[in-house]
Amino acid sequence: MFNLIPFFYFTMVRWLKRLLVVVFLAVWLVVMLFPCMAFRLAMQTEVQVGSNVRVFLVSEKSAEGVGVEWKRPFSSTDQQCVQTAVTYFMWVGEGENVTFCQCADTSTGEQFPSTLGICQ
Repeated sequence: MFNLIPFFYFTMVRWLKRLLVVVFLAVWLVVMLFPCMAFRLAMQTEVQVGSNVRVFLVSEKSAEGVGVEWKRPFSSTDQQCVQTAVTYFMWVGEGENVTFCQCADTSTGEQFPSTLGICQ
């Protein structure tokens, strides 16, 4: 009688090896692209990743580091809002992470004042 346990074991091991190779290649690609990203950020002081993420360089006398800004759109029947979160990774000084919401009326296009915190 044919024993199926070794067949499934070797099939699973082959699948697991392939998955580990793909994960290793993804991590290796991220590690190799990090110096390129850092060099580009140093030359341009700002990198736009897509339409919602911006990475910028903070270089002042009392503060040095990198800031990341995420924009997340929200919309309802009467308002269209954008929630923006800014996070700082500082090596000199301190950066205050902040989240704020900017809304506009969909019928008139009038901008409302921005508020601290997440959008309702």
